[in-house]
Amino acid sequence: MERLKIYVAGPYTPSGTDSHDAARIAHVNTRRAIKAGISIIEKGHIPFIPHLTHFIHLETEDPLPAKFYYEYDMVWLKYCDALLYLGPSLGANLELRWAEKNGLKIFRSLDEIPSKSDARGLRIDPKPKRLESVDTN
Repeated sequence: MERLKIYVAGPYTPSGTDSHDAARIAHVNTRRAIKAGISIIEKGHIPFIPHLTHFIHLETEDPLPAKFYYEYDMVWLKYCDALLYLGPSLGANLELRWAEKNGLKIFRSLDEIPSKSDARGLRIDPKPKRLESVDTN
């Protein structure tokens, strides 16, 4: 079995809550997605965790619009083989519908994700492969 690139889709933005609690809920949702990503790594696959843009959001002087994050997420989703659906939200539901329409494997729990038999020995090479130069003439 090949390693799967698995997109982690789930709520980020709190809805229907006190605005004073929004940052805490976004942080809790981000931690949940990171923990799911770690489990995906432990199963021998490669997660994409869009919730990590939480830290971009915290560091920007002028907040980026929500539309930017939805577009950003969709760009990366197109490179994935599968989607782990952690729960409903506007973004996660859009991502789920796109993944279903485009034939990605859908997982609704971590237990559904198969483990690679050699998962413990997998390491991602930190060095990028050297690209051969291309003659543009």
